[in-house]
Amino acid sequence: MGLFRFYFHQGKLITPSVCETEAGFFVDQGPLTVSDMKFVDKVRQAIVKAFYKGNKLIPTPDGSEAAGSIILERLVIDSWSKFEKEAVLYTVHLGGRYTTFHVTGRGDDGMWTMDENSTRKFDCRATYDILADAIIGDIQRQSAPKPEAAKPMLLLPKYD
Repeated sequence: MGLFRFYFHQGKLITPSVCETEAGFFVDQGPLTVSDMKFVDKVRQAIVKAFYKGNKLIPTPDGSEAAGSIILERLVIDSWSKFEKEAVLYTVHLGGRYTTFHVTGRGDDGMWTMDENSTRKFDCRATYDILADAIIGDIQRQSAPKPEAAKPMLLLPKYD
């Protein structure tokens, strides 16, 4: 059982320590790992390590701590909305019967939106490596260059 978040931002995967508060909600804490997607093995290690580490139980914050501030500080970004416009969030829920994997990407307004079509379920016996490979595979698909739309051709009249 557990909840994990991974953020893909500008070619890097940001892996925070996700902690569960005494009140039962989850917050991103340090330390966090920033892995360059050029080094897929390092990215896989960071994801698997987060799963093995689990969710540490912490006292409930008093509300003065800004959500996501550890990530914004590390990336030197001044607003969460700016980060959302440049990032994709991967949320993994490890459950008793199955594991759910959600991708929260950019909506029409540039902000995060969760598309139910991007939710995948895995058997609870799926290994951490399989889950890590699913995240990496999705990032690689999203990062692949999109083919340019075919431009209409100008047809010139045929002269004999």
